Amino acid sequence: MKIFLTERSYFTFRGVSSADLDLLGKSVYQLMKERLSAESEENFQGEGVVLDPVFPFLTRERLFCYLDGREGSYRFAGGAVYRAGEPMSETPRTGISELGLSLFSLADLPAVLLAAARESAALCLARGALVEEGAIVDYTAAVGRGAIVNGGSRLCGACVIGENAEVCGSYLKDSSVGSGTTVKYSTLLGARVGQNCTVGPYAYLRAGSAVGNGCRIGDFVEIKNAKIGSGTKVSHLAYLGDADVGEKVNVGCGAIFVNYDGRKKSRTKVGNGCFIGSNCNLIAPLTLGDGAFVAAGSTLTRDLCADDFCIARARETVKPHRGKQYYDPD
Repeated sequence: MKIFLTERSYFTFRGVSSADLDLLGKSVYQLMKERLSAESEENFQGEGVVLDPVFPFLTRERLFCYLDGREGSYRFAGGAVYRAGEPMSETPRTGISELGLSLFSLADLPAVLLAAARESAALCLARGALVEEGAIVDYTAAVGRGAIVNGGSRLCGACVIGENAEVCGSYLKDSSVGSGTTVKYSTLLGARVGQNCTVGPYAYLRAGSAVGNGCRIGDFVEIKNAKIGSGTKVSHLAYLGDADVGEKVNVGCGAIFVNYDGRKKSRTKVGNGCFIGSNCNLIAPLTLGDGAFVAAGSTLTRDLCADDFCIARARETVKPHRGKQYYDPD
C-alpha cells in the first residue's frame, strides 16, 4: 500500500507552519517523506494511506504494524486509510499513540525536538562520535569518528567536524573543524578551521573566515572574511577583518585590523613570519612583507617591506606632581 503526505499544518509558530518547522536541519514534512518513501497527496489515486505531517519519527514498519488487522477505510487524527469500495469509519485519537510522537500543537514541539536530538546523537554514536546529553546536532551535520560534542553545543546546517576534534559549549553554523581541533565556548558562522588548532574560549569567527592548520585563535578574538595561515597565533582580544595573514605570524593582544574608513572596506595583507605587537592598529589598505615587525602600541598607515621594523609611538611627556591639576577624585 502506498503512502501519501498532505501539506496540511495544524499550527503556526513565528510565522512558520507546523509542516515546515525545522527539526535539526530538516522540516517535519521532509523527514516523513524520507522515512516513509512517501509521495505528495497530489499523486493519490485508488488505495493508500494519506498522512498529515504530524508523525516525524514514523517508519514504514511501524505504520504497517499499526495498519495490520484493521479492515476497511477509516480516518484517524493525522491521517486516513482508503480502500476501494469500503465505507469510511472513524478511529479515536487515542489509537494514534501506536504511531509514536505526534505534532498536533505547539505543546508537542519540546518533546519532538528532544527526541530528534537524541536520535541525531545516536546516529553520530553509530559513526563512532560522541554527542553528550545537552548537545544538539543537526541531521545535516557530519561528525567524524572519535570526535566529542560536549553538552551545551549546537551544530547547525552543513557543519563538518573532523576526527578526534572536540566542540565544547559552542555554536557552529555551516562551519568545518579539522581533525584534532578543539573549539571552546565560541561561535563559528560559515567559517573553516584546519587541523590541530585551538579556538576560544569566546572567539567569534564570522562568514568567510578560514584558519589554517596548527593555529591558536584565543579568547575574545573576532575574525571576519580573513584567511589565517598555518601556525599563526592570535591569542586574545584582537580583531582581524578583511585580511590575508601568512604562516607563523604572531598577532598580539589588542591588535586591530582597521578595515573600514567610513566609506569602503579595505584589506590588510600580512606576510609569513611577521610579528604584530600588542595594541597595534593596522590601517587598511596595507601590506606587510615577510618577517616585518610592528612594535607594540604602533599605528601603521603605510606598507612595510620584508624584514622591516616599525615603531610608531609618540614620546611620552612627564610633568611631576601635576596629576591633580587634571583629575581630582575628591
